[in-house]
Amino acid sequence: MSSLKRDLFKAIVLGIIVGIISLIVLYNFVTNFVIKQEIKKARLEADTIIYYRHYLASVAPKVKVVDSSLNPFILTPAYATNQVTKFMREQKGIYVRQVSDRPRNIKDKADSYEMRAIEYFKTHPNAKEFYEIHSSDPFLNKKHIFYTKPLIVEKSCLKCHGVPNRDVPPKLYKELVSIYGDRAFNYKVGEIRGVLSIVFPYQQVITQVNQVFGLLIILGGIFFLIGIFLFIKIKDKLYEDINRILEHFSKVKEGKFSTFKYRMNYEEFEEVKQVINTSILTIKKYQAKIYEKFYFHPLTHLPNRNKFLEIVKEKKYPITLFNADKFKEINLFFGVEIGDELIKEVAKRFKSYKKEFGYKIFHLDIDEFALLFSENIEEKVLLEKIDLILSVLEEPYLIEGHEILIRFRVGISFSKKDYIRADVALDYAKHSKKDIVFGREVRSQNDSYKEHLKWLKKLQIALKNDKIVPFFQPIMDREGKLAKYEALVRLIDEDGKVVSPFFFLDVAKKSRLYLEITKRVISKALYIAEKENVSVSVNLTLEDIEDENMREFIFKKLAMLKNPSKITFEIVETEDIRESEIVKKFLVTLQEMGSLIYIDDFGSGYSNFDYVVKLNPNGVKIDGSLIKNILTDKNSEIIVKTIISFAKEMNIQIVAEFVENEEIFEKLKELGVDYFQGYYFSPPKEIK
Repeated sequence: MSSLKRDLFKAIVLGIIVGIISLIVLYNFVTNFVIKQEIKKARLEADTIIYYRHYLASVAPKVKVVDSSLNPFILTPAYATNQVTKFMREQKGIYVRQVSDRPRNIKDKADSYEMRAIEYFKTHPNAKEFYEIHSSDPFLNKKHIFYTKPLIVEKSCLKCHGVPNRDVPPKLYKELVSIYGDRAFNYKVGEIRGVLSIVFPYQQVITQVNQVFGLLIILGGIFFLIGIFLFIKIKDKLYEDINRILEHFSKVKEGKFSTFKYRMNYEEFEEVKQVINTSILTIKKYQAKIYEKFYFHPLTHLPNRNKFLEIVKEKKYPITLFNADKFKEINLFFGVEIGDELIKEVAKRFKSYKKEFGYKIFHLDIDEFALLFSENIEEKVLLEKIDLILSVLEEPYLIEGHEILIRFRVGISFSKKDYIRADVALDYAKHSKKDIVFGREVRSQNDSYKEHLKWLKKLQIALKNDKIVPFFQPIMDREGKLAKYEALVRLIDEDGKVVSPFFFLDVAKKSRLYLEITKRVISKALYIAEKENVSVSVNLTLEDIEDENMREFIFKKLAMLKNPSKITFEIVETEDIRESEIVKKFLVTLQEMGSLIYIDDFGSGYSNFDYVVKLNPNGVKIDGSLIKNILTDKNSEIIVKTIISFAKEMNIQIVAEFVENEEIFEKLKELGVDYFQGYYFSPPKEIK
């Protein structure tokens, strides 16, 4: 016969053993779950910061800073990230660092743990993250998770970390060297710049878990003291609560962060449930914030580029891209705040037709939207809808008392539903000044793109080898004596052949090389003028004048000359130049510094005598198309006579170009022209 005392003792011992084992298992399970959640939180934090860096790196070069030769926003990604990490350390107790094995700032030098992570990413190029659990840390001095993400050099990073004077602009390079020394340059795209390291202490969470389990142990002791006999009655309910908790933790482990809704049998487990629900609620709120930042545009709260690319990757839709034409000028004229309000109103107009036309709206960039229509929409119907949308979008906007008109360009990928094709179509619409362009319309541009790339490469080589040079064509007086030269840009190719700007100037204007070419020509032309003590004319375009850096460059070069009056700037009159206050102020400043201003190609389609009076130039150069035909075309002769008469009344000088023979020369002298230029006297030649 069994002893009740012995069986009770066995039951108690067995119960204690089983209870301890159960608690250990449950404790390990919760602990592992906490660790994984901390790692997931670290991953979210790291992804957010890195995405933030990339976003700033892509936006910063587009930020135009008024009255500054160096754009400080180029350094925004590193600086802003440091401020974020500082905030996280001070406010959240999370130690975050962006470090490198080749630090620019010595404070960002990687420690031994971080160096091990950097070496790991270099030897495992496909690795996305690296983490370890350390019992202590020199900064936190307590148990923590050490988590890292690689910082990989992208194209936008080369602006600060690439090859000096090639990828890194000279002024920015000089500024960086003055602050940090000649460090952290010559990176290539794809290299490991360093790591973003995050140290997450989780002792407080573990303490809460210990408290809960301590409470369970105390309650268990009380239950055992009440009596082994009651255990049989309560075990079913006890198991039910535990199973529900374990079941919920299993769902959490699978990433299903749902609220714990079951009513527990015991108050103690209700408290556990509340702790679980509080944790789940915190995680869900954090997930919602991250999701909002990653998938929605902060200004309009419309789905952004990330969401758009995910959707078009999964399913093929006709893609329609809308871009606000010259939105940068609106921002510059009215201010960013009004520009933002304008974009919000544009988004509202898009939304007004969303249900009626059945499309999805995405806000890709500050001035660019995308619409995804039904897969089965017909091309004719699509065009009708786009025409109607454009008519609505281009109606005037009333923003804070300003009536603003804005025009849109549209690129469509219809037959082959591809984002790149739509983007190329939009780009072609901008350059060709068309309202709507389909992707198929730009297929024939492949050859021109190849030609563009060929000349772009030639330009890069020429700039690198200092083969962009000015050729000088003489400008003669009425006696046939040299009065001055006009500097004309030429490219010397790899074979030593002299190349006319006809072949490369348009390509340069579509790239970032154009302004550098203008600077080279101006520098060399002014050097020849000073060295040879001759007068030189230099051509400037609207693109040159509207660039603040270029204006400052010209002012600086002129200030270095002994006699700025030997320099003439020839400006081609256009509709845009007429309306530009920047151009007017710039030309006045040049004249105040002693230089001369000529209106080039006068007599062509844009000439306006009233405007010339207001501009007050020192002279005009009659358009070559009129001079070439002056002996055979009566209308050309009448126009030239009118220009000469006007110039004489204004007391400004007259230059005629395209003087090809003696007959034209004599005719122009008879009409009263002051200076002459053309192949009759000499073709453009190099002066060394």
